[in-house]
This record gives sequence, C-alpha cells and structure tokens, in this order.
Amino acid sequence: VLELSGTGVMASVALPEERVRADLAERDADVYVAVVNSPSSTVVAGAPEAVAHLLKEYEESGVRVRRIAVDYASHTPHVERLRGSLAS
Repeated sequence: VLELSGTGVMASVALPEERVRADLAERDADVYVAVVNSPSSTVVAGAPEAVAHLLKEYEESGVRVRRIAVDYASHTPHVERLRGSLAS
C-alpha cells in the first residue's frame, strides 16, 4: 500500500449507486464508484481534488457524506499501479 499512500481518498455518500454513477458520467474526473454498501450508500474514491469537489457539491445539496480515513483510492484503477509488484 506504500506505493498508493497519499495518492487518493475515499468517501461514503448517502445516495444510491445509480445516482452516483449518473453524476460521475456527467464529469470528466478521476472519481469512481468503489463500493456499494447498501441501496442508499455508495463509496466513491479517486484523486483527492476530484473527490473533494464532488463531495462539496453533494454537501451543498444536502447529501450526507463521510470521508473515510485512508489516503489511497482502493477499488479503483488507482490500484493498477500495484499489479507489477503483486505479480512478481
């Protein structure tokens, strides 16, 4: 995980997966759906600035968000940079 440390963030959003995916499809940002926790809770992950911008928009519209205490974007293409070290 050291290779990923400091490269991303994750946050829980109190919205259904379909809504979050639709919102992400409307932007060209390094943010992904990482985990679906329940029908009304979706975790997003990606570049810190891109996730922060998305969360700010959600918060301003009254959506509950909670940042997760990690500094990497697990369950996203960010993790691909580990492929070489894990495969050897």
